[in-house]
Amino acid sequence: MNHENFIKCVSELPFGKRINKSLYVFAESLPSRSEKLLGLVEQIKRQFEVGPEFNVIKFSLWEFRISFLSYPNFFEQPHPELQSSITINLATGRIRVHHYQYSDNPPILHRKEALLGCAHPYADEFKSLTDEEEAQGLYRDPKIIGFKRNWESLLEEKGLSYSGHKLLKSNGPFTLPQTEKVPVLRHKTAIVRYKFSRPIQTLLEYGFLTEAASLLDYGCGQGDDVNRLQQMGFNVSAWDPVYYPNGFKESVDIVNLGFVLNVIEDPVERMEVLHEAYKLSSKLLVVSTLIASSSTAQLGRPYKDGILTSRNTFQKYFHQDELERYVEDVLDTSAVAVGLGIFYVFRSPSDQQQFLSNRTKRTINWVELSQRIRPVREKSPRLRRPGIYERNPELLDSFWARMLELGRVPTKDEFDRYDDLRKEVGSTNKAKNLFMQRFGEETLSKAFELRRNDLQVYLALSNFRKQVPFKHLPDELRIDIKTFLGGYKAALEESQALLFSAGNPEVITRLCDDTSFGFLDHQALFIQRSLIQELHPILRIYVGCAEVLYGDLKDVDIVKIHKRSGKVSLLKYDDFEGKVFPELQERIKVNLRRQAIEVFDHRSTERQEVLYFKERYVSKDHPERQRWEEFSNWLKNLGLDLETGYGPYKQELLSFLESRDLAAYQRRRAFSPKWAVRKPSATAFGNRPVSSFPFSTHSRFF
Repeated sequence: MNHENFIKCVSELPFGKRINKSLYVFAESLPSRSEKLLGLVEQIKRQFEVGPEFNVIKFSLWEFRISFLSYPNFFEQPHPELQSSITINLATGRIRVHHYQYSDNPPILHRKEALLGCAHPYADEFKSLTDEEEAQGLYRDPKIIGFKRNWESLLEEKGLSYSGHKLLKSNGPFTLPQTEKVPVLRHKTAIVRYKFSRPIQTLLEYGFLTEAASLLDYGCGQGDDVNRLQQMGFNVSAWDPVYYPNGFKESVDIVNLGFVLNVIEDPVERMEVLHEAYKLSSKLLVVSTLIASSSTAQLGRPYKDGILTSRNTFQKYFHQDELERYVEDVLDTSAVAVGLGIFYVFRSPSDQQQFLSNRTKRTINWVELSQRIRPVREKSPRLRRPGIYERNPELLDSFWARMLELGRVPTKDEFDRYDDLRKEVGSTNKAKNLFMQRFGEETLSKAFELRRNDLQVYLALSNFRKQVPFKHLPDELRIDIKTFLGGYKAALEESQALLFSAGNPEVITRLCDDTSFGFLDHQALFIQRSLIQELHPILRIYVGCAEVLYGDLKDVDIVKIHKRSGKVSLLKYDDFEGKVFPELQERIKVNLRRQAIEVFDHRSTERQEVLYFKERYVSKDHPERQRWEEFSNWLKNLGLDLETGYGPYKQELLSFLESRDLAAYQRRRAFSPKWAVRKPSATAFGNRPVSSFPFSTHSRFF
């Protein structure tokens, strides 16, 4: 069954509970006349070993996707809790499993009769309960009632309870299970910022913040982000319950909900805030929270679903996949990871796909590319108009940049100065030919090939998330797909083949072994982040799948591509470029098979890991590579054993350096790292050991 037939069969079901873009049906109530749909469901159950406890099926009405939901006590409880879910992308075979049995606020089910059909023996009883609940006004705000705590709070407010499937007025006040009551001081979590917060940085980096765009910083704290943006001329407003209570909460293009959800200790209020922020955003909602790491448990004591700090502030540390699931469950839409703990929620599917496509595009320097292809290039004597470029360098450069960005000649709507180009050059084809005369036809062919690869990577990664209907793609992407890949159907088939190859350990191992740059050992390939786009498209897809789960890799220094375990590790150091011995700060392990992320805090005073051999990980033309290589050789000559393992910890290295004469560093003239320029002369120290000098001496290295 293809996507079109799937949507047709689901739409023809005579009953079901429709919520936004999905239809919920009790599994055993699927009508026998829906033969094709029944056959598909049974085939999926067998293939993915879906057990009978998954008694509700959620059909997507716009994606080729199906979910199996487990609601224990479906018939016994008036509103059963969701215990587990299995979501399968039928286009790619991607499977996501979530468990809610330990959740403090799991989703619950309403209007059960709609899932059964009117002929079911329990349908009338369930319908009577729904009618009673509607009469009591319990469904006035359907967006926030779908979770246990929210529903219980509403019942408490109305003074209602249940006896089986009967709604009763409580004799006394209905009380929720009591937990420890602590005065949580939320305002103390608002910190003074000396630079933009990471969510705001991403909006600036991706170009979403423009003079024409309006932004609301919802829960802005002390307002440092807002003040700086306003000084820069951006249209920004702010609201905060403590610091900006008189701010305006009005509809804007972009809403930033930055590190707000994690300080709200009440799950009901937390969900209401997320809904309100989403409602106020007309184009984009940015959600960010703190993310749990290996050191989180040490930061406070358990309280509700988070921790309570010594300052009586609450923090809910989400896991990356937990935050994605939470946002998608509450808002019933998709969320895009752009960083650790940062997600974008687009209002328009087209805007989302354009954003995802742009992230896979590399920047092409056509001069550098042409020199790489044709190291010796002579000027062509056959140019019909030798002075045309000299008269219009800015115009032609901008056209060529746009041409290489698209991977094809831009249309009139895709280049702002199209009319100027026609007037000065004659036609877009002449401008294209002029490029080939200056930089070579091979340069253009290679640039277009790179763009085709970028498009393949984008489509493969979009399939990793979910198959996107062609009508939801922006016009630019539709033209690209038809131009480079022969149409959407053929493009999907080709990208899916690449995606499946990225899941094959044999293919990943072979491609890692064949990569000519980076550091390779028997387990993995290590590369600096800047080299990702130079990888084979299948390896780019492999790393890109990790990026789907983690977000943009701009804050990552080293990427470790595991050959066989289906994992990608992301390593962050403090000042990778500037320090001789960068210290490992954080390691993020992305498990592609389980689609889970673990964060490990490596900042340690006792066993701090240090990076050696920096030259191994960068490109051969990196400007510092030779000096780093000389320094590594010099350390070996001093007697530091760097052949076994990856070198000693920082503390052990300090002990080694203290055992050497500091003047030896000055005598090493062949290598002059940044720290050596700032270091006092050798005569100032004589032959005294390093240990007799302040620790700042060692900071030259770290």
